[in-house]
Amino acid sequence: MKSVGYWASQEQYSMQDLLKFVIEAEKGGFTSTMTSDHFHPWWNEGGFGNFTWIWLAAAAERTKNMQFVTGVTSPVYRYNPAIIAQAFASLNVLYPNRISLGVGTGEAMNEVSVGFEWPHPEIRLNRTIEAIEIINNLWNKGQPPQVDKETKFVSRNKHIDTDGFLTYNGQYFKTKSAKLYTPSSNPIPLYMAASGPEAIEAAATFTDGLITISQPNNSKEMFDKFDQAAKTVGKDPTRLEKIGKPKISYSEDYDEAFKSANFWRAGEIEDVFNTTINDPRKLQEKALEEVSDEKLKKSTLIVTSIEDLIKPLEDYFKSGFTKIFLHSTSPDELDFVRQFCKKVLPHFDDEDKKQT
Repeated sequence: MKSVGYWASQEQYSMQDLLKFVIEAEKGGFTSTMTSDHFHPWWNEGGFGNFTWIWLAAAAERTKNMQFVTGVTSPVYRYNPAIIAQAFASLNVLYPNRISLGVGTGEAMNEVSVGFEWPHPEIRLNRTIEAIEIINNLWNKGQPPQVDKETKFVSRNKHIDTDGFLTYNGQYFKTKSAKLYTPSSNPIPLYMAASGPEAIEAAATFTDGLITISQPNNSKEMFDKFDQAAKTVGKDPTRLEKIGKPKISYSEDYDEAFKSANFWRAGEIEDVFNTTINDPRKLQEKALEEVSDEKLKKSTLIVTSIEDLIKPLEDYFKSGFTKIFLHSTSPDELDFVRQFCKKVLPHFDDEDKKQT
């Protein structure tokens, strides 16, 4: 299946505008939306810091059937994993089968900003794995993922009593007789953003799919590692999602489209996810100094004709992606949504029908 979803940038637009965009996206044929979950934006000038969980409830209420997933919520410091489990279970009670959770190891701009240190990637990954275990156990009434004994990930010390209360004694996170008294009535899909080999293996082991910002031309090795890790723990890789996020800027005026892409220049700083910089002013300054226009252009599909998106988006599916969420940074976002729904989305809907 070729699933094309919409991306809602909490860092770039007001909550009111994002509601307009997602309502228009559903009206035009989109059925799913991924949305970022940040404290600080990547860019200082014109940036926003919307609280995603509140927006999710408002957006789900204002749409009819749109499905939502975060891309991504970090369970590393500022969010306790038990609270994440509670929040998304409650969202799914209000909007059944419409809520999913994406998790990842986070960024300094979101965690350092609220008083935490920014440790080595290995620590952040281990914290994320513990958090996923807590979330899975609270959601699934104590049934952990089926993890093969040979995997490098050792099961943490946990106990679930006969009434379903979880006591978890991890290295980083703990619960004591914790139980969701408002549980979800249906399974909530859980995905993980990953790039390094150990994170990719963790995503395959503990979640329902991988989220990556990799492009089609450099995704094969990642997907091979993910599939192999899934098989190692007894999972069928074809039942797991591989989720991409192509960045797009559309305008009939190329210069305007490129100018709008500048908001995401900091995302192209070398090794940006491990930077200790948390201040958007400093991120913006560093990006302007270090990220060339050519590098920014390579990271973004800049088009002056909306139909020119068809081939590069098809390349995502040909390379193994199962879902993509369009991260548009177009000068006129409503126009992008309308034009894409009218001239491009039907192409992928037709392809889906041919395959089914």
